[in-house]
Amino acid sequence: MDPMFNLHEQLIKLQEDEVEIASDFSFDGIETTIAKRALNGIIDKLVVNGQNINDPDTFGTLQCFARDLPAIEPKMVARGLDMLVAGFDNEVKNVHSVLAAAAAAAGHDPTQHAEPLDRYAFLFQWIIERGESVVSQFRTAAGAGAAEKAKGRKRRAGISVAGAAGSGATVAEVVPGWKDKISDLYSVMQQLLQLPLGRIWNSVPERDTFIGVFTRIAHKTMENPAYVRDSDFQHVVFEVLCLWLQSFNGLYGLVTMITQNLQHYEHLCESMAALVQMAYEKYDGTQLADEVLRDIAAKSFSSTHDKAGPKNAARFLIKFSQLAPRALLRQMGLLIRHLDSEAHIMRSAMVDVVGHLTLYLASQEEQTDIVKNQIGEYFDIIEQRFMDSHFLVRAKVLQVCQFVCSGQAKFPKRRPKLLALIIGRLEDKASNVRKHAIRALTMLLETHPFSLDGAELATEQLEARLQKISGELADLAKATSPQSPDIMAETAKRLPKDIGSDEDEGDQLHDGSSDAEAGDEEDDNSVAATANDTANGAGTGAGASGSDFANAGLSPEMAAKAMHLQFQQRYYRDALYFVYQLQEAQPLLLQLLGSTSKSEVMEAMDFFVAAVRFRVDGSQEGIRRMSHLIWIPPTTSGSGVSADGGASEEARGVRAKLIDSYMQLYLTPSERLGPAESTSLITRNLISLTFGATLAELTSLEELIRTLMEENRISQGVVNKLRGVYGYTRTKLPPAQRRGAIIILGMLAQARRSIVTDDIDLYLRIGLGEYGHEDLAIAKYTCMILQCLGASKTRRPGAVAAGAEEQEIRRLPMNNPIFDGLQRIIEEPRHDPEWFPAAEQALNTIYALGDKPDALAVRLVRNQARLVQSLVATSKGDEDSDAMDVDEAGSAGPAPRRLVDPWDLSRLLFMVGHIAIKEIVLLESIEAELKRRRSDDSEPRRKKRASPKPKDKAKARGGRGGRGRGRGGRDRGQEMATGSDDEEDDELNQIAGSTEDEIGDIITAIRERELLFGESKSLLALFGPLLVHVCKNLGKFNDRLLTVHATAALAKFMCISSTFCEQNLPLLLTLLQRAKSPVIRANISIALGDIAVCFNNLIGENVHYLYGPLHDPDTRVKKTTLMVLTHLILNGMVKVKGQLGEMAKCLEDKDQRVADMARLFFAELSTKDNA
Repeated sequence: MDPMFNLHEQLIKLQEDEVEIASDFSFDGIETTIAKRALNGIIDKLVVNGQNINDPDTFGTLQCFARDLPAIEPKMVARGLDMLVAGFDNEVKNVHSVLAAAAAAAGHDPTQHAEPLDRYAFLFQWIIERGESVVSQFRTAAGAGAAEKAKGRKRRAGISVAGAAGSGATVAEVVPGWKDKISDLYSVMQQLLQLPLGRIWNSVPERDTFIGVFTRIAHKTMENPAYVRDSDFQHVVFEVLCLWLQSFNGLYGLVTMITQNLQHYEHLCESMAALVQMAYEKYDGTQLADEVLRDIAAKSFSSTHDKAGPKNAARFLIKFSQLAPRALLRQMGLLIRHLDSEAHIMRSAMVDVVGHLTLYLASQEEQTDIVKNQIGEYFDIIEQRFMDSHFLVRAKVLQVCQFVCSGQAKFPKRRPKLLALIIGRLEDKASNVRKHAIRALTMLLETHPFSLDGAELATEQLEARLQKISGELADLAKATSPQSPDIMAETAKRLPKDIGSDEDEGDQLHDGSSDAEAGDEEDDNSVAATANDTANGAGTGAGASGSDFANAGLSPEMAAKAMHLQFQQRYYRDALYFVYQLQEAQPLLLQLLGSTSKSEVMEAMDFFVAAVRFRVDGSQEGIRRMSHLIWIPPTTSGSGVSADGGASEEARGVRAKLIDSYMQLYLTPSERLGPAESTSLITRNLISLTFGATLAELTSLEELIRTLMEENRISQGVVNKLRGVYGYTRTKLPPAQRRGAIIILGMLAQARRSIVTDDIDLYLRIGLGEYGHEDLAIAKYTCMILQCLGASKTRRPGAVAAGAEEQEIRRLPMNNPIFDGLQRIIEEPRHDPEWFPAAEQALNTIYALGDKPDALAVRLVRNQARLVQSLVATSKGDEDSDAMDVDEAGSAGPAPRRLVDPWDLSRLLFMVGHIAIKEIVLLESIEAELKRRRSDDSEPRRKKRASPKPKDKAKARGGRGGRGRGRGGRDRGQEMATGSDDEEDDELNQIAGSTEDEIGDIITAIRERELLFGESKSLLALFGPLLVHVCKNLGKFNDRLLTVHATAALAKFMCISSTFCEQNLPLLLTLLQRAKSPVIRANISIALGDIAVCFNNLIGENVHYLYGPLHDPDTRVKKTTLMVLTHLILNGMVKVKGQLGEMAKCLEDKDQRVADMARLFFAELSTKDNA
């Protein structure tokens, strides 16, 4: 037997690497079988009796095992550690049986078990600490050296711990079951610490030395994040530490361990919070929590010199406030000083802590005055931190508002002030703060306390109910005695004051009426619950105030009714004030829809979706604005999924979010309705999207609906229902519904042409028939959907081919019934401003579908010209006049005699102007088609020339007998014919090549010399002088409609021929400067942009005229000019020289739309290479 084993001395020697080992056995370099035999012998001894570890040979062999650990095979290490844990478990059971024996004093001495327990503890510390340090020790050259040494000695063992660790793996990964063995060890240690260890060790220092071994091992293992992530391992280690704290005076040792871990290890912050919480709740560790929190409160953190310290302390406080808010409340008076800390991380953490404590206090059953005051103080802190200097703290405040207001307690008295502060943060300079402000605003809306009337927040409905209740109160006052109004006014003072009328009073949880506040949950739940309780006669406050009414002279029934009405009045006033606050925030949210930050845009979209769901007035404007986001390119990167789901949403992109939002609002079938009712509901929703929509909104909506249709998110049943609404003829249908149906059908037809082709007779019967003539808007949209029958030459990015349906079709003959209907629409004699857009789309349809559209166009112009032929003669008599009058108000003299109705002349000029533009488009399409055909025809010829010719094959057969010569004679005849064919192909190729080069010149010559100057053949040439005459004499033709269409037609004519353009460009520029109509000036600004594209050389020296309208007094002209210049400059059609300053002046324009457009222009210009 060795001398008495002193654990303290041995630990010192181990630390100094001076451990004396009695055995000369070595595991390094021996055969695997020998090592296994040695371990098996030790296992047999320890399994029989755990005290056999006192045997010198056994203990010496185990010391050698610990010393040579890096050189041992991982499986053998696992087996050895398992053996030690089993022996330790066996010894602990023996100790338990000895201590539990009633005859312990008769012959069982517990102290004899102290030495084997110390030996086990010594070996555990040596093995585990050495095993944990192997990773860093042997990760470099040592691992390779050990492997080489093992190879030299020709061991048959596998790779050692050191060699495996050399690959970068941890011990827990190298040694199988390493972490489980340590977990089993602490389970055994947990059983041991529950025994009276004072009967085993004679002195306290010896006992504490033994326990300290396992606390050091716990500290060592927790340094590895892999162990901490295992909740079971963490729990069993924490149980041992808590037992040490509870039974063996481990307070200050555990406090030191926790503070050191918080200072050096970031991954242990939340684990230490869980440890303190376990000690506080299960092991009466109040003092431990107090000491740790006092230590944190006493520290001063700096954000510049110490970054890890405040970060770790902040994470600990946040986690501990979630796990044990009651324990943290005890030291909140000391911790509150960190709200003024220099480190913003600590200020942010304290705001988070305050939020969790507020939720904890609000969840208490007993709402005493002290609790209410604490909640009020914490809300004051939250409101003060809205103005923090660091944006991360402001963002954290908004996050706290989200989870505080999303709990069961609604805090109705505090919500108005919080909502006002959140709205103020929508204009914060930090994008992260604005994002969380929108999210908090959405959360406040979704958790609002006004749950009566289906939780809807329609202003008109709320105001009507408030007015009704106020009237009932007035009637009740009149029906009672003369002193009743005074009684009613006095009783009203007993009620909580109106939030909307007095914000200072609204900041408090409750005002002076203690009887009305008797209910604990009335304050922290919703006002709606109060109103419901009052309506049912069950409210405690209502009953108390009802007694006051009775004491004031009213009967109990009248008092109850008065109380009920007054509570409802307060409810609806608060609800209206809440809605007014939301409406105040909507203009800012509309601006944020155009933000460059994806997260802000997506949060704003969520708000408007929620606002529409709760029927907040003005929210539909946000939904309409959202449709413009469909033009944002789809996100192509892979979608990442984060813990909170936020990153995955951003990865999906704004476009996908927009589609999901519209699906949620308008296209999701209701579970409460059947299939037919759901289809009708979806149809009504789609039609409602067109009501009051602008042209820009309809354009974006078209792209959105087309995308939904391509993704098969709109069913065929909805399409059939839309056709049914469009073709409904039994009773009179509101025009807006029929218009909405045809608009949506036209949008759907952009993705699926069969929507038109399957029932074309319906469109001819309704849109081009009686209903189209009654409502020209229906005719216009019917013409637009018929254009989908034409060729689909260009495809939008991202569109998926739909098979044969998307193939180009041939043009229709002019005797098709479609063109008869279109002609009737154009020749409709009714004086209706809707005729012009309808006629425009009708002409577009003719040129898109007809095989000879110009023939029908000529017939239409001639029919209209018969009405104004006398005006043509008049214009010829005055065409040499150079006098020019642009005063649309007319001269002071007598009005000129009208030769024709200005309406008819306006229609004629509109038709010839639009036909001129369509002729240009037709010529361009003819040019492209001719070039395509030439290219298709030349491809077979190139392949034919590349293939072997028959004469080459004949030469290969020419040297044979008579039969060969006979065939050769025939081949020579074929060769001559083939040679002539080849020569003809070469000539055709030369002609085709030259013709292809000349096609563009021929088309240009037609535009320049025939369309406007071929008086004998061109119908348009007859109207050029007429347009010039009308534009030179705008004062004489003093009809607004006529002058607008005349100038527009002249501008369209100038886009055809450079000669005509050069002759009349001075006239157009003069009109731009002197015309009084803003519509004319805006149209000319657009025309100059088109001329700059068609004939850039003519605008080059007059480019300053393009920038002139930027200073126009009319906002519409400025906006139009800015759009034109943005298009020209960004697409490189106009070079910016010295006029960029004129664009910069628009940044300070009084009109916000002009300023925003100018800002967008410079943002896009900055991305150009030549910016």
